[in-house]
Order: sequence, then C-alpha cells, then structure tokens
Amino acid sequence: MKKILYKLSIVLSLALAVSSCDFDTELQQNVDTADAFNKVQDVTNGTTGAYQTLAYYPFLGNYAIAFGDFAGGLANGSASSGHFYSVSYWSVSDTDEEMEGIWLYGFKVVDAAVRTINGADALLAANPDMSDDDKATIYYNVSQCYALRALAYFTMTQYFCYPYSKGADQKGLPIVKDQPVEAFQNATRASLGDTYSFMLDDIKKALEYNEEAGSPSLQYFFLNKAAIYALKARVCLYMGNYADAEAAAKKAIELKGKGNATYTDLTPNNETYLTMWASLNPSDEDIFTLSKTTDDNLSANALNTLWGSYYGKVSTYGQSFFSDTDVRTQLIGEVNGNSPASMKWQGIESSQATSNIPIFRKSEMALIIAECEARNGNISEAQKYVGYTAKRDSQYAAEDGSCDLSKLPTDKDALLEFIWKENTREFLGEGHFYSEARRLDKTVTVMAGTCTTFRPANFVFPIPAAEINAGFMKDQNTGWEDGLPERD
Repeated sequence: MKKILYKLSIVLSLALAVSSCDFDTELQQNVDTADAFNKVQDVTNGTTGAYQTLAYYPFLGNYAIAFGDFAGGLANGSASSGHFYSVSYWSVSDTDEEMEGIWLYGFKVVDAAVRTINGADALLAANPDMSDDDKATIYYNVSQCYALRALAYFTMTQYFCYPYSKGADQKGLPIVKDQPVEAFQNATRASLGDTYSFMLDDIKKALEYNEEAGSPSLQYFFLNKAAIYALKARVCLYMGNYADAEAAAKKAIELKGKGNATYTDLTPNNETYLTMWASLNPSDEDIFTLSKTTDDNLSANALNTLWGSYYGKVSTYGQSFFSDTDVRTQLIGEVNGNSPASMKWQGIESSQATSNIPIFRKSEMALIIAECEARNGNISEAQKYVGYTAKRDSQYAAEDGSCDLSKLPTDKDALLEFIWKENTREFLGEGHFYSEARRLDKTVTVMAGTCTTFRPANFVFPIPAAEINAGFMKDQNTGWEDGLPERD
C-alpha cells in the first residue's frame, strides 16, 4: 500500500466516466479529500473513480484476469513479446510488475471506496433535510462502494493469501475499514478468517444500502443487487460455506431474471452465446461486467492485445478439457493473426482492442449451485444445474436443446470432477482457473506442459518487494518459494 500513500492521501481518485452508465461525472483532480464531498454528485464521482480503478489494466482490466489462465497453465505467454511469458513459465520474483499492479490497484480501489463512504456519511450528517431522491442516490453509491471493497479484497486474497481451506488462521490482508490509507501508516495483516469475515460484512452492508436506496433496476455495468448476491455466492463458496453460497447464487439468478440456469434454460442459445463476446451490449449471461469503450484507448493494455499481437496462446493442456463437439471450442481460434487464442477478447469490428470484461455471469451461479448440491449428495439436482452449461457440448444435448441428464455422471466424486472441468471449459480466458484449482486443491499442468504435478493450493505469491522494502509492511509470505512448480 505504500505506493498508494503519496498518490491518494490528498488526492481523490479521478472520477473518469464509465460508459453506458447512469453516472454523469465531473472530472476532479487534485481535490483535497476534506473538500471533495460537498454535494451528491461528488459521491457519485467518488464511486465512479473507484470503478475506473477496478477496471484499470493492472487489476481486473487485465492482470488479475490474465493471471488465472497463464499462471494456471491454460495459456502460454510468448518469448518474442515477453508479455506474461514469465508468468506462464513461473519465473516468479517479488518484483514482478503484474503482482505489484494487482496489489497496488487493489488497495487503490479499497482506498477510494473508504473515502467515498466516509464522504457520503459526512454529507448525509451535514444535510438532514436532504431530499429522498438525493438520499437514494447516496445510498446506492455507498452500496456499490462496500461491494467494490469486498470484490477488491477477494481478488487480492487469491494471489497474496493461501486458500481458505488451509485454515482461517493463515495470513490475510491489512484491513482498511473506517479510515483511508494514510501516508507513513504501518500496515498489519489480519488473519485470513478475519479478512473473509470483513468481506462478508461489506457484502451485508452493500445489500442493506441497496435496499435503503430502493433501486431495483439491473445496471449490468455496476454492482447491482444481483451482482452483490453473486459476489456473496463466490466468497461463500471459497470459504466452503455451501449452503449460503447456493442460496446467494439462486438469488442472483432470480434477480437477473433471464431464465433459471437449469438444463432446460435455453437463454442464451448457442448462436447468441458465441456472438455476445463481440458486442459491448449486456448479454443474457451478464450479471456484472466491466464496460469498455473505444474512448478508453486500451491498446497495449487490452486483453485482446495479450491474446493477439502479444501472441498469448491457449495451451495444449487448456485445449485438452474440450471435446470436438463442444460449441465453446469455436471461441478458441485466431485473434489478430495469432492462434490458438481466446476469442472472448476479440473486440468489436471498429476497435479490436475493446471488449467488455465479465466478472459475474449466470453460468457461474449455475455451476456454484451444481457443486453445492453435489457435495450434499443431491445428484439429480446437481445435474439440473450443471446441465445449463454442459448442453453447450452436443454430446450432452437433448433434441429439444436442453441437456440430456442421463449422460452426466451419477457418482458424486465423478460429478464433482465433471463440474470442475465444466467450470474450466466455461470460463477459459476469463481468469477463474488458477483460483479454482487452489480452492479445490487440484493438481494441474503448467510451464507449457513441462510440469504436470503443480498444486496451486500450496503456493502463495510474495507481497511486492516495493511494499516490504519501504518498511510500511514487513509481514512477507515467508517461504513462498517452497511452493513453486518444478519441471518433471
């Protein structure tokens, strides 16, 4: 967090406009935070600035997404371009640019959220006669800021902490709760259990403020109510709290309102599914997605560029999860002359570097429910939900377009293995794989197939050296090198 201190202690995050949203923002630069929240629009600006930081390329705009595939072994970086080459070949150090970016911008999101929440609280206290409409706007922004902070923390725990299954007493992250990051402030790491509890508390507050705002609309480019429940489902799943994970996933699907995500749900159909990746419009799959426009001028920092002119390729291992009858193989192909690449980032016709980045999709919620039901031994119920995505492979499809459940595994362990592989097929290119392999303690193939025995659950990335060497946080992940993969 040390790098954040100078940049954010007296400067409000730039409130850059997020396209296709309801927030019309005013740019603010070099505004002392004591004077930054004098009107309702300032709260909106603070929230939008937090979103801009979340979607910036060192965080969920690229690095934190790409790591899931390249570090997990589903993709290989190119030696000629150098981009994510060291990641896919596991040449890891505590000075890696990508890890430093994830750490820095993760805490920038946290800091911006805290400042906006505090500014909103102060504005409400100073204006007891504020109109109901203005209060609703503030409540909705505060709701999103709590959710943004929880999402940022969850993302960072996947890299800088061991999986929750290793024990709640493991090292977590520094908790930034009521006060923003201040210059020269020493940071102490909480336990992993306390870090996850902090996320859940933020999610609870996000839902409470969302209710208070009374805003039922689905704004897919913001953490709407369905997205907050989707976040809760993911966090609870990673904690092994399957009952709450399933309940939250079902609520997210209900609020999405586009089908029930079971094997008979044909929304979207295969044709729409394949084409939705080349559009900037929300799809029937989207619950929360990061919006990008041609004005963002992504260029070298785009996921499209990583999979295109930087020659990132889907690995042989990644391709091995698919059968020839799976429609999703059509999303593995050529991007800007590079093949085989993930075509989920193929961009739009007028701007190949511009693609929305889905963070929560209906398919993820279906697979969460399927796993939770399978773990409880409810095989038939689990099959219904895994069938929502499995039917994209024609060998499991029925004549009416639904899934033929009789073709799915009936043994509990076999079905759980199928669900994991189905998750891999569904989200290749979207960055889920590394975290999922850690959560489930899977053995995976990395380093371009030269290591087939890597267990990501036994590895944790080091806290960036820039943070440790500055002396503001000294609690490194000692012994992190011991979990590195080795060639067979």
